[in-house]
Amino acid sequence: MARIKSQLTTKQVFWVCLAVLVAVIPQLYRLPLWFAPMLTAVIAYRFYVQIKHIKKAYNIILMMVAIAALLLIVYSQGFGLSREISVTILITMTVLKLLETYRQRDALLVVMLCYFVAMTRFLYSQDLVLVLYLLLSAWVTTHALAVVNYPHGKAWFEKQHIKASVGWLALALPFAVLFFLAFPRLGSPIWGSPDIFGEGKTGISGEMSPGSIIELFMDDSPAFRVTFEAGEKPDNNQLYWRGPVLSEFDGRTWTRHEFRQIRGTVAFDRQASVIDYAIEMEPNGRHFMFGLDTILRAPPGAMLSPASSLHSMTAVNQLKHYRLSSVVSDRLYQRLPDYQQKRLLDYPDDLNMQTQIMIQQWLAADDSAYGLINKSLNWFQSEGFLYSYSPPALDSKDVIDEFIYQSKRGFCEHFASTFVVMMRMAGLPARVVTGYQGGVDNGDYLLVKQSDAHAWAEVYIDQANHELGGYWQRVDPTSVVSPERLFRGSGNIIEQRRTFMDFAWLRQARENMDKYRFRWNKWVRDFNVSKQQALFDAIGIKHREGKNLAIMLLAILGLTGATIFAWMWWRQRPQYTDLQQWYLRLMLLFKKEPDIYASKEAGLEAVLPQIINKYPPLKSSLQEFQQCYLRIRYRNEQLTAADQRRLQHFFQRLKKDFIELKATDIK
Repeated sequence: MARIKSQLTTKQVFWVCLAVLVAVIPQLYRLPLWFAPMLTAVIAYRFYVQIKHIKKAYNIILMMVAIAALLLIVYSQGFGLSREISVTILITMTVLKLLETYRQRDALLVVMLCYFVAMTRFLYSQDLVLVLYLLLSAWVTTHALAVVNYPHGKAWFEKQHIKASVGWLALALPFAVLFFLAFPRLGSPIWGSPDIFGEGKTGISGEMSPGSIIELFMDDSPAFRVTFEAGEKPDNNQLYWRGPVLSEFDGRTWTRHEFRQIRGTVAFDRQASVIDYAIEMEPNGRHFMFGLDTILRAPPGAMLSPASSLHSMTAVNQLKHYRLSSVVSDRLYQRLPDYQQKRLLDYPDDLNMQTQIMIQQWLAADDSAYGLINKSLNWFQSEGFLYSYSPPALDSKDVIDEFIYQSKRGFCEHFASTFVVMMRMAGLPARVVTGYQGGVDNGDYLLVKQSDAHAWAEVYIDQANHELGGYWQRVDPTSVVSPERLFRGSGNIIEQRRTFMDFAWLRQARENMDKYRFRWNKWVRDFNVSKQQALFDAIGIKHREGKNLAIMLLAILGLTGATIFAWMWWRQRPQYTDLQQWYLRLMLLFKKEPDIYASKEAGLEAVLPQIINKYPPLKSSLQEFQQCYLRIRYRNEQLTAADQRRLQHFFQRLKKDFIELKATDIK
């Protein structure tokens, strides 16, 4: 061990450690499990050394700790130069730097590194909540910078430190905005991995089993936002946001095989109304996109599958905007070959025997398609089935039988899955459609949450002689068990708290916060190359005019430099107390008089005799001002309001006498 005296005060160590902690907190969930204990141990050890004045560890020990940390990074994240590994190394080395931070130089280095650590968070998300947090982190780091540079005072919060940190940030923000608007942009962001700050919620997946959509019902985070043309928003019970179509069933889980699924040509009812709308979709880390059932055509960068579901060409790892046109109809016309229809009748025929027997009995009474559909819906309505977001688990291999004859309580996936299997048992091609249903009117847009996730059924009705062939009929068995779910939305059927923090007022607060997030997304996160070029066009910089752009950036840099130098000059100017400013006013009053050396360097006792010698009538006024000034000065206290009034009175009297005297001399 080596003894070294710390040149930092406990307050400085506290603020440096706090800056590191605040900068690292948003990254914790991404870092290896061993990082949080290491962070705690490093900060605790640094404070222990500071308070107890014990010996500092040898450099060889610190080097071994750093090497061990690097080996742990390689072990937990692999070997290479990825974004995750690079960020982890930067954060880990910043934290370990605290172990050898005993001088002002080292403290300044750690504080500067905190800015970079905070900025790496933007590689994963640019959500409004995160930006607000990082502004707090920037203030804490800047405050630590002020404390390290100006270690005066023993209070943990000094007025001068707060003033300096707020002033520095206020000075930097306008230039940050200018650089944000003017700096050249890539065609697509360099970030985009799924994230917890408003990004990367898994959402709807490509499979469905009992309980999978219930998990999403507990999540009120945004899935996407919809802006309709004026007056075109359909009723809530028509808002079916189509997602993955599931056709393969193994007895418990539904999965999708989109391009094995169907190959028929899709058509639409020409008399149905068409609605135009725009969607702002939160990242989900998948290729799924959503649109109002039924989608007419795919937007750029996406494709419309034969099952009429929308797929992005690339994974949705960043905020995605697209426009769609849809036909609001519960029918999707499609001519299906016989072999496709047969494949959509598949189900495990060795399972759920009780349900199979019941369906055979129904077929004996009425084997028409709509007769079977209506029979099933009426049966769900009359047999005591309940819509519940906390149904019992279905553990039997005969999941359908267990749900129908024992549980009778389920969420939308239970009813949709059971209905589709029943239709297949009856000889009707059917499939499950997953997506979202409804949404919340949130000002200028419709907010669709993860908790609006839904599953419904489609049954194929064959019409061999019809010009459009057969059609898929949308059937939502949830609507007969819980009509409120469709007409009022998922949020309005919550009768008790889903989680510990599930309060109605908190849900409303999140929706209000999302209004600001929507505007943030529109004006900041979605500020891309095309919007930047539109801004340049508006101010006269045409496309590809590199010289003009370079001149503008140089002008911003020059303005930034000039402002910084002006601010530094302003800070270095002499600082005068309120009492000294009254003395300066007196000097300015007689500064231009010949034979009077009136300057801020000269003392009051040296200047007053010169003035009295030249202007004897002012002796009384000058002596009154001098007595008041000296009495306050040697009292060694700050000026009070009464002092200000007395000085103002004597100075105004002196000034008036001087002006009158000068006027008399001129005459």
